[in-house]
Amino acid sequence: MIAGKSKRHNKERGVKMKIAFSVLSIAAVFSGAAIAQDWQEVNVSGFTLRWATISATELSVELSAPTTGWVAVGFDPTAGMQDANILIGYVASGITEIRDDFGIAPTSHTADTTLGGTNDFTIDGGSESGGTTEIQFTIPLNSGDQYDRELITGNMYTVILARGPDGADDFTTYHEAYASTQIELWALALDSDTWGRIKTSI
Repeated sequence: MIAGKSKRHNKERGVKMKIAFSVLSIAAVFSGAAIAQDWQEVNVSGFTLRWATISATELSVELSAPTTGWVAVGFDPTAGMQDANILIGYVASGITEIRDDFGIAPTSHTADTTLGGTNDFTIDGGSESGGTTEIQFTIPLNSGDQYDRELITGNMYTVILARGPDGADDFTTYHEAYASTQIELWALALDSDTWGRIKTSI
């Protein structure tokens, strides 16, 4: 009788372990899907823009375009470049350079610091390879700078994209291509440490 109970107990234990393993496997699959969904992406006119909230107060952004010059993204303009919070950057000799600009007119922008504002971003990385430039950075959703635009999760925003000609490693050369799109900011925060890990998992 004891041996019979032992066999039945081991069998039941094995079934429970299989169920537990299956539950964990399903959870892992759904967890991976949730992580992948936290990054949003849009492709327009050769530009690739990816973004994700990494905390309740920060937005991480990745922008790439087919150029060896500068690339730029502007958030929430009112007309053309007017009033947009513009991040423009390039990669030269392996070093990523980014500047925080403000759209002072529909066809013009200048550095926030020139206007009396501040640079409100963190450079997360960048690369120039195969004729494509990519910049990665994080900005506050609300910097408090009058030359930035407050971004609220759950809202839709107009975003402008631009790139300079090949070799234009500066902030002033006239753009070679331009595009505009609409994006929504999801309120799905990621730990900032996952920047590289999540990027490669999608």
